[in-house]
Amino acid sequence: MRKVLLTLLLVAVAASAAAQRPRTRVEWGVIGGINIPDYSTNMDATDVKNKLGWQAGIVTAVNFGAFAVEPQILYVRQGLRIRPEGEKEINLKSNSIDVPVLASFRLLHPVRIYAGPVFTVMNDSKQKSGGDLLDFGRVRPSVSYTVGVGVVLIRHLLIDLRYNGQFRSKHDVLLPDGRQLDKLRTYNVALSFGYLF
Repeated sequence: MRKVLLTLLLVAVAASAAAQRPRTRVEWGVIGGINIPDYSTNMDATDVKNKLGWQAGIVTAVNFGAFAVEPQILYVRQGLRIRPEGEKEINLKSNSIDVPVLASFRLLHPVRIYAGPVFTVMNDSKQKSGGDLLDFGRVRPSVSYTVGVGVVLIRHLLIDLRYNGQFRSKHDVLLPDGRQLDKLRTYNVALSFGYLF
């Protein structure tokens, strides 16, 4: 009888400890919004005009309570116009698939704070010339970073604001006309809205 009571007591203690620990949950949703890029170069005579972009994708999270790991997949579209001194304006469109892997801190419910690396796994740019789009090359870094803040309203609606930067400039960017930019840097601010299932 003592063995049975001791076993029941141990099971009750283990069940109580498991109930007090926050359960790990997997979350997912969809997100989309605008981004405001800021391309710049160190060549003073080259004029750069940035164009409003957009992004959309899938967000996921492994939620441990006050902390979560959030891998995401985003399609990002940006654009810019470059006018080297004394030359025609070059209109570029950048398409990329970005994979942010974020640490999300959720101590102030419903606010979450993000930080983490962003891996650009596909990145191509096109030059618009007349009615054609010609391949240009890569204008975004392969690894960059993001920091931001989000808030979840009514348990499902996510509003997200992020700053995306890069660790170092892209060097020796070759323009479609054969000239070269010594450095090209890009940052952007993204405002997105999402739905969490």
